[in-house]
Formats: sequence, structure tokens, C-alpha cells
Amino acid sequence: MKRSYLPILLLTTLLCGCSQSALPAETSEEKQEEDSLVEQWVGDTTEPPVTEPDAKAENGATPLDNFTYTIKDDGTAAILDYTGKEQEIIISSHIGDAPVTEIGDYAFEAAWDAQKIVIPDTVTIIGEQAFLDCSSLTDITIPAGVTELKRATFAGCSSLTVLTIPAGVTVTDEELLSGCMLTDLYVENPSLPYASWGLEELEPKCTIHAPEGAAILTWAQENGFPTSDEM
Repeated sequence: MKRSYLPILLLTTLLCGCSQSALPAETSEEKQEEDSLVEQWVGDTTEPPVTEPDAKAENGATPLDNFTYTIKDDGTAAILDYTGKEQEIIISSHIGDAPVTEIGDYAFEAAWDAQKIVIPDTVTIIGEQAFLDCSSLTDITIPAGVTELKRATFAGCSSLTVLTIPAGVTVTDEELLSGCMLTDLYVENPSLPYASWGLEELEPKCTIHAPEGAAILTWAQENGFPTSDEM
């Protein structure tokens, strides 16, 4: 008797048809997800944090597990965020072999417990609002290698009473010291002008210390601030 292959052919066709119809849908969904990921990567130009598991801070410095940091392509390191609760923070000058040259934008924002922050001399860049609202901070020194202080670097540091802006700083931005309760401000660069730092709101007014003939002394005298040319 002659066998009929028609039922088998129909079954095969149905199975193939199901597979073919399901496959494009799955591929399309995966492609959409892949495109979305690529879009996010291209759209976000921020360098992601890159840590070195075996890297260590120098002796005496605050342990690295209190920070988020990145090792940049040029072999230097940047502190991106501080997550600890210490009252005294000592930033390591090196993370492994990488010198720490930058404190990023908002890196220590609202570190309310911090009373003293030691910045290493390797740092040359301090980001915008880097120490915003560190309300317990009383002791911090800006390294000599820093040339620019960006917007609101120390804004809201309401316990900070004395600060020195080193001679190397040639550029500052507005709200630099807004909300600080300064009693004494030392400006070592005689050419550095006042740039809406937020001192206008300060009562009582702090004493401005700067070299004789400094631009900041002229501003201070015009605005009723006590001055001193003794550094």
C-alpha cells in the first residue's frame, strides 16, 4: 500500500511556521534591548568609576573603602565620592601607584560628621560644590597646587571660621564661601579679585588678610570689612 506523507508534511510546515514566527519576535525584542543599552552608553559621557581591588591608601590615610574613586587614562586618580562617617578624613596622596590629583564635583557633599579634612599636596583640581554643606567642618587646607576654586566649593560649611586661599589660585567662582561663618579669610594672591563669594551676607563681617595693595583689600574696604596686610 502506498504511504501518504501529507500529514507529516503538514505537521512539519506547522512546526516550522511556529518557529519562524516566534524567532523574529524574540530577535526584535533582544535588538531593542541592545539598542537601548548602546544608546545609554553613547549618551552618558561620564567616566564610570574604576577601582583597583588590590590598591591601598598610604599609611595613616582614611581607608579606601570609604571612597568611590576612579583611575584615569593618564594614570592619575580622582576622588568621586566619600561615604564614611569619620570626624577626621585624611585623603591618601596615592591610590596604589596613581597620584590623587582631583576631588570631583560634590565629592564630600553633606559629609556632616567631618570636622577636619586633610587634602594631599598632589591635588590640583577641586570640583564644584566639593565640600557643600559640610556643616561640622572646622579645619581644611587648600593645597598650593590648586589654581581654581569652582562654584560653591565651601558653601554651607557653617562651622568653618578660618580659611586660606593660596597664592596659586587665580580663578574663583560665585558662592564660594556662601553660608560660612568666617572670622578670618587669608588671600595670598594679591591679584585675586572678589567674585561674589557670598561674604556680603556675613554678620559680623570677617577680617580679610592679604598682601599690601591686594585687590581683595580694596573690595573689603569699600564694603566695610576689617582688613589686615599681615599674613
